[in-house]
Amino acid sequence: MPREESSIEWVTYGDSLAHRLVAIRKERGLSQEALAQLAGVHRNQVSNIERNVSSGDRSADPHLSTIYALASALGVAPKLLLPDVDTLVARRSAEQESAEAMSRVEDDLRELLQRTYFRSTEE
Repeated sequence: MPREESSIEWVTYGDSLAHRLVAIRKERGLSQEALAQLAGVHRNQVSNIERNVSSGDRSADPHLSTIYALASALGVAPKLLLPDVDTLVARRSAEQESAEAMSRVEDDLRELLQRTYFRSTEE
């Protein structure tokens, strides 16, 4: 039986997305402005996603097209930006359960990005 939308704490997923976006952007050595330009979005949009904020004191809820544009600009698969893609949707993002969980995600992303970078420069 599908979960009701109201039972999902989107803010935890938004925080995980924000953390992933910041980690990947910094690993790529890009400013918010540079990423926004490469992705064809406004810098404020990148900033809002990274801070998980939107108008009306709500969590950011970017369009799927924005996620794909950011992933393309960063040179990564879109799933690297999305939290918990290999699990069933839980009430809260597992990545937000502890500082250790967030550090693990950051370490995993850094390792994946380094392998991707080295692979792409060798080809």
